[in-house]
Amino acid sequence: MPFEIANDQEIDYRELVRTAYNRCAMDYARQRRTTAEAELYLVTERLAPNSKILDVGCGAGIPVARHLARMFSLTGIDISSNMIALAKENVPTAKFAIADAMETEFPACSFDAIVSFYAIFHIPRQEHLNLFRRFAHWLRPGGLLLFTVARKDDGPGYTEDDFCGGTMYWSNFGPSTYKKFLTETGFQIEQEGIVGGGFGSVDAPEEVHPFFFAVKREGL
Repeated sequence: MPFEIANDQEIDYRELVRTAYNRCAMDYARQRRTTAEAELYLVTERLAPNSKILDVGCGAGIPVARHLARMFSLTGIDISSNMIALAKENVPTAKFAIADAMETEFPACSFDAIVSFYAIFHIPRQEHLNLFRRFAHWLRPGGLLLFTVARKDDGPGYTEDDFCGGTMYWSNFGPSTYKKFLTETGFQIEQEGIVGGGFGSVDAPEEVHPFFFAVKREGL
């Protein structure tokens, strides 16, 4: 079966994600679009040059980190060492680190904006509320948050056995739950919509993902 419920206590699903992206880093990077998602303007139009941005799940740095690093001070983190190695080559003006978003630490108010495309759904969903608490801590008051989630409604985590030749793990809530998480953690939702799947050279129907654009409320 291509999809299986991810409920095996013997499997470290976080390590499965790391291994999968390390294995397919080069092929995955080749399949990414060469132009950044248009929705990035929601962030870029509101920031002064050299503002500090964190890209969570930056992958090989193409196209999002590369686009943002042209005008801003960009830091990218990713769980895959092979992806980070590619990102350092592709975007030499940015800072990159091998890091798990649920384990790394940044001082409070370190960033003016955080972006995360096609990454949050690889983190176990029971950790997602805490992830948004981390985002709120890392952002300055009035800081910007732009991220995508999976289109699927609430359901158990699952694995896919044909992701770029390997097995990948996915876990998510439905969009309505993320609205609640944003409100709980001090964000005001400014816009929501749909973006493509980020692939530019795959002979398959175009994926779509919900996105949210939110602002950290002042005084928090």
